[in-house]
Amino acid sequence: MPFKKEETIRHVDELPAYSSTISKIMLIANNPKASAGDLIQVISLDPLMTTKVLGLINSAYFNLGEKVVSLKRVVIMLGFNTIKNVAIGLAVVSSVKMRNDYRWFSGDQFWEHCLGVGIGAKIIAAHAGVSAQDQDEYFIAGLLHDVGKAVLIQHNPDEHARISAADFEPGSVKTELEEEEFGIDHAELGGLVAKKWDLPTSLLEPIRLHHSLAPTGNPTVDRMVSAVHVANYVCNDREIGIKNRCGTSGHKLRDALNCLSIGENDVAPLFTGLEKKVEDARDFLKN
Repeated sequence: MPFKKEETIRHVDELPAYSSTISKIMLIANNPKASAGDLIQVISLDPLMTTKVLGLINSAYFNLGEKVVSLKRVVIMLGFNTIKNVAIGLAVVSSVKMRNDYRWFSGDQFWEHCLGVGIGAKIIAAHAGVSAQDQDEYFIAGLLHDVGKAVLIQHNPDEHARISAADFEPGSVKTELEEEEFGIDHAELGGLVAKKWDLPTSLLEPIRLHHSLAPTGNPTVDRMVSAVHVANYVCNDREIGIKNRCGTSGHKLRDALNCLSIGENDVAPLFTGLEKKVEDARDFLKN
């Protein structure tokens, strides 16, 4: 028997609250008047978060060429937006529980897929001429795009596995099957998770709309939504992390590519070396 939407949404209400440090980071992220100094002060008062941030900054993903041991130095080298987005990403990844007994993929495979989408979205941002600091926002949007799916699988693994099977209603759109089964699809549910956890609007919309591509009225946000959509399609098609292609659907790919002014023949060359970049970024998932 299908679940009512209210039943599914209740799982979002039951999510644990952030730690004090993470709550303060979110407040800073949503405050346009906040400074790098504000963020550094909050992170530096939490030794574990400081270790995580510096560990990731010194990983192969950033490839700085020198070891950085100071948060102030990180801001000088990479900018406020980068350290803000790194902190948000680490906070959410550590807070989202993903079970390892799901039929189609493990928790590690799930996050590897999400990591690939984040890197893919950042590749698109660079191709589109987005500033280096703002590219990291695309990365975090892609990294967190499937938080709603994690909630669905955590609470209803068997039901989700059944409708996610490649041979279940072939040709159907999986998000529509989710809506029929749970009253809401994972993207919209992810938007509610992002809202509960006070993620910036710039991240909430790509999470909520990465399948529907519903226009927001803001071209900048629409491009980020489309970038996550394209990166998600590519990672599913290449089986990065998730191997059964249960999320592959290209029925809106052309719309997303048009929004980004990318030709279909340009997609494969654009993502050359994606798998190596994912390998280099695995430290993001170790923190």
